[in-house]
Amino acid sequence: MSWWRDAVVYAVDVRAFTEQGLDGVRERLGYLELLDVDAVALGPSAVCGPGGEPPAPPDPLARLTDRARAAGLRVLTGLAPGHVTTDHEWFREALHSDPGSAARERLHVRRGRGPSGSLPPTGWRDLAGGPAWSRLGSGEDWYLHLPGPGLPDVNWADPEVWAETEKAIRSWCDRGVDGLWIDGAHLLSPRPSFDEDPRPDERGPLSEPDDPRTDLPGVHEAHRTVRAVLDHYPGRIAAAGVDVADPERFAAYGRPDELHLAVQQGLRYVPFDAGRIREVVDGSLRATRASGATPGWSLCRPGDARAATRFGGRDRARAMALLLLALPGTAVLDAGEELCLPGWGTPVPGVAREPFAWAEAQTQLEDPTSALSLHRRALELRRTHPGFTSVAGTDELEWFGAPDGCLAFRRPGSSLVCALNTSAAPVPLPPGELLISSRSAPVDVLPAYSSAWLT
Repeated sequence: MSWWRDAVVYAVDVRAFTEQGLDGVRERLGYLELLDVDAVALGPSAVCGPGGEPPAPPDPLARLTDRARAAGLRVLTGLAPGHVTTDHEWFREALHSDPGSAARERLHVRRGRGPSGSLPPTGWRDLAGGPAWSRLGSGEDWYLHLPGPGLPDVNWADPEVWAETEKAIRSWCDRGVDGLWIDGAHLLSPRPSFDEDPRPDERGPLSEPDDPRTDLPGVHEAHRTVRAVLDHYPGRIAAAGVDVADPERFAAYGRPDELHLAVQQGLRYVPFDAGRIREVVDGSLRATRASGATPGWSLCRPGDARAATRFGGRDRARAMALLLLALPGTAVLDAGEELCLPGWGTPVPGVAREPFAWAEAQTQLEDPTSALSLHRRALELRRTHPGFTSVAGTDELEWFGAPDGCLAFRRPGSSLVCALNTSAAPVPLPPGELLISSRSAPVDVLPAYSSAWLT
């Protein structure tokens, strides 16, 4: 059985988690052991892109991986194969090179429109919401930065881009990490055309069928080349959150020769509505079964509003947490979500999420009714209950009839049932022994805005 199958990955924005960088993460691994997760994914300060290498040992990452391995935790480090920064030597070379030069071919550089190239090549918006093009020096050329300002896209049609990416992957794997968390997985492409975005005024983090900026055919060739390198390192994986709305197109990223783990992003956008949630889950599971992919799920990621804010309250966030952890496949927790605190996130690249609430975490550790205690109990059940351990490799859910505003399903091959009530009124619990509930209530009641596991 692949180690990432049914794992719980804890995604850390290193800058927000601790002021001491990777050494600070290492010192906080005891908290992750208490939480009982399986792996930690590091980003974005740990991210390495094309042309970058880990520092020479001894270094903070080596100390972190050694400590994590002793604690039974896996470590995934960030990789950004689709872009560099404006501090990167490739960008500096392009800035000081002539139009049409090899240095500019590494990036996506196009001549501007209008007199003297004074207008950007297209009206595209980047994923932070601003213009996706900036002028390259004082001439007529512009460079593309879809991830956001200061993050120029690289051209995967250029052989040097792939060669340096392969070098970076081998460097990290030789250093002993358990895998790579790929940033912007749906953006990798040689980009053969630059059609106008039909929705130029939208931020467009979700890829639509007519969105020319993302999920282009060349993206899959790029992931196959990454996978070909990782296949020389048994047990190492490539994982990513794939921001593609269509279930079939999303699932293609998790085919056997591409990502080991593609994390479905639909739950990041779905409203707190049982019918819509079921549609997302059903569509994703059908598609991943067809492609042979491992299901992966998350409620948010760094830069997003916290679940308590997006879903409309802490009770709803607690309910969605139990739903997330009941789904077959791999669950990804954004660091701090286990506290179910509100927060708006920081979608601007280069700006960290709010600092991790360590004082709140300590308080919640001592409170058996807290959101943190709820997560710890759910993760313990996920690791030990036969309803989770006996169904590895099976993704078919059995759905039950449920009152309006509710859903209920049985995990595959087991007696474990998850019920979710997104309505404003309490409803009867399904039959069975109650294992855990996101809100306290009489034993036969599922309160408003709550969820429960039964067997």
